[in-house]
Amino acid sequence: MAFPTLDEVVGQLREIAEDDTIDGDSKLAAIDVDSLDVLEWVFEIESQAGVEIDDALYDKAALETATIRDFYEQVKAATST
Repeated sequence: MAFPTLDEVVGQLREIAEDDTIDGDSKLAAIDVDSLDVLEWVFEIESQAGVEIDDALYDKAALETATIRDFYEQVKAATST
């Protein structure tokens, strides 16, 4: 399975948050989503890419300062083989 692009990941968050202003440089903490929404988003990425994402990459402390682009790059790097 192919790893989703940044645009696809941003699109998923736009759908979940129902906010078309979200882009790759949006801070995850500033997006109006709850923890279940974040889990749904992470599961979607895992499903698309056929990988399992380490919980440490999306714990509360990690998400407080990260942009979507930061998170995407960390996940992509952590799941590359």
